[in-house]
Amino acid sequence: MPSRRERRTGSRQSLPVSRLLAGCGTAGYPPHVRRRMAVTNVVSLLCSLMTVPYILLYVFYDYQGLWPAIVILSPQIVLYAVTPCFHRLGPSAAALYFSVIWLAFAVVYCFLFGRGSGLALYFLAGAAAAMLVFGAERVLLSTLVTVLSLLAFLGTAIFFPTPALAAADPALLEILFLLTVPLVFLLIFTTVYFAFQEASLAEVALEKEHRFSTRLLENILPRAVALRLKHRETAMVADHVDSATILFADIVDFTPRAAKWPPNDLVAFLGRVFRSFDDLAANHGLETIKTIGDAYMVAGGLPEPCADHAESVAQMALDILECCGQISAEYGETVDVRIGLHSGPVVAGVIGSNKLLYDVWGDTVNTAARMESHGVAGRIQVGDHLKGMLEHRFDFELRGEIEVKGKGAMRVWFLNGRKR
Repeated sequence: MPSRRERRTGSRQSLPVSRLLAGCGTAGYPPHVRRRMAVTNVVSLLCSLMTVPYILLYVFYDYQGLWPAIVILSPQIVLYAVTPCFHRLGPSAAALYFSVIWLAFAVVYCFLFGRGSGLALYFLAGAAAAMLVFGAERVLLSTLVTVLSLLAFLGTAIFFPTPALAAADPALLEILFLLTVPLVFLLIFTTVYFAFQEASLAEVALEKEHRFSTRLLENILPRAVALRLKHRETAMVADHVDSATILFADIVDFTPRAAKWPPNDLVAFLGRVFRSFDDLAANHGLETIKTIGDAYMVAGGLPEPCADHAESVAQMALDILECCGQISAEYGETVDVRIGLHSGPVVAGVIGSNKLLYDVWGDTVNTAARMESHGVAGRIQVGDHLKGMLEHRFDFELRGEIEVKGKGAMRVWFLNGRKR
């Protein structure tokens, strides 16, 4: 009994036999060109296979009388089958080769058997396939082939009304007509079906790429902002937010740790820490703004207004301290953070063209950064303004006045926890 791996491999190999043939010689070309080439391969393979019943008919009907048709028309089987080999010469080389061979042999068919055989119908099938094998980007070539097909159809009807072969009696012509009509319908149906199948696969792939790009955009930007850009509601995102709360968290003694740890361990450590912070931000309905080295920035109350943003950010700050305790136990060494909070008006928007970044600016941001940089390891530091907003629900401990760069003397507090 084949193993599970062998069964999977066998199913992968047996599934796409038709697609393998259709994709022959198309490697290295862009997807939209490969799809057009695949249609060319399918049409040429069909024409090669459809030659066989005609040759068999000539052999069994009257080998001696129809030998010129057998000799002249049998090479089609090989000439059509080698069409994919011409893809290496250029994106339209195989389609051009196929069009020339098909027009030439179709004229020879009509010359040998006359218009009563119905073989001129292949000109109509070829005209229908011209756009599919050349593509919309080469409309002049497809138009030329269509015009030549029309002229050939009319010319053979006018100049070849009767068969050139004496052995082509009315009974044979009737058989040829009855054979040609269903084969022409089959050729048109199969070609168009395969072309639509290729288009459907392209749409599925495009939809997957669209979903991936949407998820990627929503990972980079807040969802509300991403939707505004996606739906072209605005060319620029720049919002004034009357009240928001900013959190900065910085890992203490990160530089010495970075110097002694291997790169893989360091990146894994930061990933572990910031993934935990991301989960906390998501749980509290807050927006992660960015990471800068070992610093982490979160905002509440934007891009969509939120009445309890200060409380949510304060609770996240407390959860960060608890989370760092768990991480310390995992790594067997102390992982401390300094945290600073501040509330007030900010400006938020998207900057950049190649690499989009949603960022926040203003004095509120600067003050929150100063609360962190002038803070104490393992503590959450805030100013009078935020303490006044939260003192009815949280306990604070006065640290006193400190000199804050760019702000002067400020009275600051430590956020200890929720009131019991």
